[in-house]
Amino acid sequence: MPTDPTATDALTIEALASGSGVTVRNIRAYTTAGLLPPPKLRGRLGLYGEEHAQRLELIRALREQGFGIEAIRRVFEQAPASSWRSLAAVAQSISDNLFAAEAPLVVPAEQLNAKWQGRLTPALLDRALRAGLARRLPDGSLQHLSPALARIAEQLAALGLSPEQAIDMQEALVRTLRSVARRWLRTLVDAVLAQPERASALLQQAGPLATGAVQAAFPLILQQELDAFVARQK
Repeated sequence: MPTDPTATDALTIEALASGSGVTVRNIRAYTTAGLLPPPKLRGRLGLYGEEHAQRLELIRALREQGFGIEAIRRVFEQAPASSWRSLAAVAQSISDNLFAAEAPLVVPAEQLNAKWQGRLTPALLDRALRAGLARRLPDGSLQHLSPALARIAEQLAALGLSPEQAIDMQEALVRTLRSVARRWLRTLVDAVLAQPERASALLQQAGPLATGAVQAAFPLILQQELDAFVARQK
């Protein structure tokens, strides 16, 4: 039975690139960045093996999910080599909608103006876009990434709040939740690295648990803040 040539460090950089789907240029860049060990030299020829192939599989999967070089370096520092294949499989299975539950909604510019009765100025719209909850499309229409949140803003306006006040509230919400999300994700990544065999289960439950925590905590905190506000008025 023939042996795997990668097990004996028999791959040229061109063969490694062909088998991994990673360009020769990127392989060299990852080596320079310390994500890949240097090849073994046979004369002046650099040869690569199984460790390089496994590392590239994980690097490519993580890069496709938006991981930066430093984040990938941290994975290699914390995760044992025996877990690389399972981590790569998990990374490849993560979709862009792992946490997002809503389908985006596109609203034509004229419909958006009609909903807000011309009160949504370009400056206010720019603020809403910077919050990251909507995108402006090339044809001028707006893509709401959370249609439910957009409807809440419209309902706040219908109750008498100005568009600026509604956007103020959304900006405060986004700032707070982004901070919470970053902390949750850092903890989740640490848990996945510590228990790669449970990565799939952790990721499947992460979304519902995070959403449930926010839904459970916010009414309580809102009531506590209201009680404190009333007490300060006495």
